[in-house]
Amino acid sequence: MNLEDRLYTSTEVAEILGVSLRSVYRYLDEDKLKAEVKTATGRHRFTKQNILEFLYPQGEKVQKEPIQKQKIEPVIQEITVETKEEKEVIAEPVQVKEEPVQPQPEPQPHPVTQQPTVEEEPVDWLAKFRAAASKYKEEDMTFQEETTTKPAETVGSMTDVYEQKRQPEKVFNYYRSLIGGLKDIAQNIDKSAKKASIDYAFTMNAGLSLHKPIKPFSILHVYVRPEDREFFERMLNLVSADEKTAQLCLITTTNNNVFDSKKEMHSLSVVADMQLKQDLQELGEEQLARELEETLNA
Repeated sequence: MNLEDRLYTSTEVAEILGVSLRSVYRYLDEDKLKAEVKTATGRHRFTKQNILEFLYPQGEKVQKEPIQKQKIEPVIQEITVETKEEKEVIAEPVQVKEEPVQPQPEPQPHPVTQQPTVEEEPVDWLAKFRAAASKYKEEDMTFQEETTTKPAETVGSMTDVYEQKRQPEKVFNYYRSLIGGLKDIAQNIDKSAKKASIDYAFTMNAGLSLHKPIKPFSILHVYVRPEDREFFERMLNLVSADEKTAQLCLITTTNNNVFDSKKEMHSLSVVADMQLKQDLQELGEEQLARELEETLNA
């Protein structure tokens, strides 16, 4: 890969790696990709070496030369006998005493006992086949009667249970933020999400306040995807809290329609009108739901 010796932006790195800008930010968070420079506005700049270290984290592979087998010379052990005149080298033969082999007795064959011949009775295979076919027919008729006599409400209840299981779940996560009040939290949510190309959508009081002025409230409700919850926790310096003292509620959902139908109001993302009304009614805010309907019909 031919790269110039200069600083690259996050967008350029995403094009070089063939991934999305969101993936580049995730690599930075996971410390897989390092940035040489971080500007005062929080933007990252990457060098050629940063990109190469991400692509080749283990370095270049070095081909190892095959190890030459060493020739092992046979070692001859010798026995030396010292005399007064000189040392003589002799090879002492090892004598092995051979013992005579005792002959083994040949195995005697066991006498074979002849079993009496038993005459088998003839099997009426046609009768067995007819009996099996009759039994199968009776079981099939019983099964058809049971399936056709089930009440209609049973089938309906099973369908309801299936539909309930198909509904995407909502999980309410409550926090307090260390970066300031509700206005600061809302602005940081929008800024962080747009920078990382992540979806979000305000709802409940925060969503209604974008349609019309309402009474002061103490908590923001915002939809996020389950896989993005940790990103917002880190960017907003969130700490867990109970519902009564929380400043922010991140509602995680797998319902893509919440994000596909969102719209921009006052430079912020808010859920669709029908979704906002449904959320208000589900959490018992009937008065706010009526105020929303009056505003939409005005």
